[in-house]
Amino acid sequence: MQKVRIKTVTVEAPYAVTGNRVLRGLKDVDVLLYIDLHVIDANYLKGIKKLTRFADAAIADWLHISPRTMRSYEAANKVFDKKLSEQVVMMRAVFEKGNAVFGNMEAFDTWLDTGNFFFDDKKPSSFLDTTSGMRYIFDRMTAMEYGDNV
Repeated sequence: MQKVRIKTVTVEAPYAVTGNRVLRGLKDVDVLLYIDLHVIDANYLKGIKKLTRFADAAIADWLHISPRTMRSYEAANKVFDKKLSEQVVMMRAVFEKGNAVFGNMEAFDTWLDTGNFFFDDKKPSSFLDTTSGMRYIFDRMTAMEYGDNV
């Protein structure tokens, strides 16, 4: 029997995050790899709730679950299926970026809850119920970081 040596390679992944941030970007590959490498459970919901003043009912509505279901997930520390995992991870990334861009949760929440020209005079928060909407909000905040008026 011949011994085989396997080479170990260390790769710094672009989606790996230091500190408390979940994701730096919302590219499909980043989100998919993050979900594949992490167990997404109710602790991620708790993280979202710490980043915003929005009520449980609003967060549950954006995730297309009832507030009661959300509370039961938190109580049982439920591990989410892939679809809900994707939404929760992306939403948490949006709130983390928003708090970083705006400096605090109050300013970001106010921006989310105010009609905006770039969102067809709708509140940006009304776009949080789809992954495309979350990406759009994330992209608008990236534009703000580079000096765009949003």
